[in-house]
Amino acid sequence: MEQELKTEATRKLITEKAFMQFYKNGFKATSVNEIMKATGLSKGAFYHNFKNKDELGVLVVKAELNSRIYEAMISPLFTKGEAKTILKRTFLTKFQAFTSDEKLMGCPVNNLINEIGGSQNLLNEALKELIDTWVKAVVEIIERGHEDGSIKPETNPQQAAIYLVSSFEGMRGIRKLYNDDTNWNAYRAALENYIDQL
Repeated sequence: MEQELKTEATRKLITEKAFMQFYKNGFKATSVNEIMKATGLSKGAFYHNFKNKDELGVLVVKAELNSRIYEAMISPLFTKGEAKTILKRTFLTKFQAFTSDEKLMGCPVNNLINEIGGSQNLLNEALKELIDTWVKAVVEIIERGHEDGSIKPETNPQQAAIYLVSSFEGMRGIRKLYNDDTNWNAYRAALENYIDQL
């Protein structure tokens, strides 16, 4: 039992440090040595827990990125209340909460998609699963909006969900190019307006 807890703690530490390294430096540019240096553990500890960096990358997506997206963008959609208000609050609250560093570094999910998207591997599949889960949650809140009358019946839930998720992620990527919030604030106003018109 004690060994299991130690192994789990080691895997968690490696995963957390790997997330930060991938976020700062990119997945491909980050070596196993750099990750293990950040943990203070030996390289042997890495290979005792993971076959390779790709396997670790899948766990980073499933543990770190999934929990971040779920906590910020999915879980709030399942609260009680008028659907459109919840949808608007979820997207705008998170958008306004990004720090200056997060704006400059972009979205870790989007960064990883841009770096490795399109490759046929488990890491790519894990990213697709994450995005699909997010889109599905937005579809569900829009369907709730049809039921409670806060969202127009002609609004296509799948199309609106894809648009909201992709534009949100796209703006996170675009913001990395600029030193000010001019475009960021323009998008925020457009996002609010779009949701109001659903």
